[in-house]
Amino acid sequence: MKKSLLQCSLIGALIGYSIFHPLVMLLSYLMSSNAAILDISKSLAIMDVIKKSFSSGMLPWSLSFAFFNGIIGLYYGSIKQANLAKEKLIADLQKALADVKKLSGMLPICSSCKKIRNDEGYWQQIEEYIRDHSEADFTHGICEGCVKELYPEHYQKFKERMDKMDAVP
Repeated sequence: MKKSLLQCSLIGALIGYSIFHPLVMLLSYLMSSNAAILDISKSLAIMDVIKKSFSSGMLPWSLSFAFFNGIIGLYYGSIKQANLAKEKLIADLQKALADVKKLSGMLPICSSCKKIRNDEGYWQQIEEYIRDHSEADFTHGICEGCVKELYPEHYQKFKERMDKMDAVP
């Protein structure tokens, strides 16, 4: 789930205020105390220390923990977003590279009918093969040389039509 930078900052501030500040106060108390840790009076004192960390007298300290942990949350969120963007870019580039590689290398093609032998060993029309392995689509026409060879009786009309088309700006 993608979190916004503001959410990460607020979560960091909340953790700083509600967890880290009382924890630091408790550790400070335990390190300064000479009493045994398992003493019952010490357990009650520990609860008092935790409650005291939320008192108004401790507000400047609580706010400083919230502020600095909010900054850490903001930094973490920006790193997380940058990593997600980087991963998406890498995936997009890998997909683009895979698409580019589809038509590279040698293609076995029949010298007579121009069919291409596909990966399964079957002969396939060149148009079908390129359509299946790229983003290209085909439309058909006929070149001047083929009209002259295959339809000599229509060649003159074809030539006149082509000349008219070339004359149009």
